[in-house]
Amino acid sequence: MGSCSRSWRPEVDAEGELCDMDVSGWIRTEFRSADFGDKRLTDRLVQLGDELGSSPAESIPAACDGWASTKATYRFCDNDSVDPNEILSAHKQAQWSRVNQTDELLVVSGTTELVFPRHPSKEGLGDIGNSTTDLEGVKVHSTIGIDPRTYRMTGVIDQQALIEDQQAGTKHDTNGKDEPTQLESEQEKWIRGDRQATNWLPEDVRPIFVHDRGADAFSFHAEVVEEIDDAGFVVRANQNRRIRTEDGEIDKLFDWSSDLPSEGRTTIEIQQGGGRQAREAELSIVTGTCELLPPQYAPAGKDPVTVNVVRVDEISEADDPIQWVLLTTESVEDLDDALTVIEYYGARWTIEDWHKVLKTGCEIEERQLQTWKRMEVLLSMYSVIAWKVLRLRKLARGETPTSPDVLLSEAERTVLEMKFPELCGHDGKAYAVSVAKLGGYLDRGSDPPPGWQTMWKGLNKLRMWAEGYELGTE
Repeated sequence: MGSCSRSWRPEVDAEGELCDMDVSGWIRTEFRSADFGDKRLTDRLVQLGDELGSSPAESIPAACDGWASTKATYRFCDNDSVDPNEILSAHKQAQWSRVNQTDELLVVSGTTELVFPRHPSKEGLGDIGNSTTDLEGVKVHSTIGIDPRTYRMTGVIDQQALIEDQQAGTKHDTNGKDEPTQLESEQEKWIRGDRQATNWLPEDVRPIFVHDRGADAFSFHAEVVEEIDDAGFVVRANQNRRIRTEDGEIDKLFDWSSDLPSEGRTTIEIQQGGGRQAREAELSIVTGTCELLPPQYAPAGKDPVTVNVVRVDEISEADDPIQWVLLTTESVEDLDDALTVIEYYGARWTIEDWHKVLKTGCEIEERQLQTWKRMEVLLSMYSVIAWKVLRLRKLARGETPTSPDVLLSEAERTVLEMKFPELCGHDGKAYAVSVAKLGGYLDRGSDPPPGWQTMWKGLNKLRMWAEGYELGTE
């Protein structure tokens, strides 16, 4: 891909201040409230976000307009006043309007590893290898919001960059430009992310924490039930822990759930990943209720935690059939309730897609800044850029009518309508599908919805066309 400029270039005055011109709406909304103590830094953040967002896979020199802008970008990332937490705080403030329109929010967390093989001199990295590999990098544990009505990602709520020193046996969150925060256990990152989400959410929005097996710890379940008012969770069980059944019998979770009577069946689409082929899976569903018994290391006097259970087993000849035991606070009184719990857990795959955008679409691991201090600033910006791509893909797949100006500028919409005249009068979904077509999507009746990589390619092509259109109308 060649170098390209931004489709919307904000006008700046002689002192570098942004004029009130046509800056991309989503950039202005997501970054404009950042407060670094100097308005020029906020203006630079808006410019930089737009530049990098227009060419996310390009190097910084290629994405920026000339060497002067490239140097300004490096200075911005190295400025002690630029806190990555503040960048995400601005995004969260913009996200507020998307969140407070719903009664509940799925709060999804996940961890990914960032490895920097092409730049071994980078300072501030930790150990992420194992007994057979020697790798330096960071583990990024992020918490995102998903609207349960539309299953659209509302944005990034929390991000922890975890640095581990395996020789010393310590792990800490870099915490932006503040003092690092030591983590006492592997489960602490899940609880910290959920606390951040709880403290940030509007009081009338109920959080439902949706996590994979890494969060399956008695301390997590007890905290949500006992400490967070009106919260819920859906967590995939990781261990065959001791339970007490409704009959008062002591049993093991996996053993007990395998003997529960069937409630029905359903089919779900399984995404490709981790050596697993994409497929449609038929699932058998059972439900029940039990008490999780405190482990031996729990403080004396800890009460059991009552949970509902949804177990799904794939009925197929697959080499690696699905088997989930989901622990939840949500109702499982009937099959529809159980299906809702399964859908909530399935929403967790959104964060895996978002990780792919960060790594493949934004090529965050290829960035050549020499210190993690600088890299963390870039990570916070690219995290928001990656959110936009997923929003666009959801727009192409969604059933709810949405205006096309949610994520496309006026110039982009005009160019798209010139290419596809039949778009006029249609909603945002039709526009998003047309963007995917520019990226190679065929849109045949038998084709699945477009993926994020196709959307990204189409969006980049559209931006270049929109820039040419704007230059021609000046």
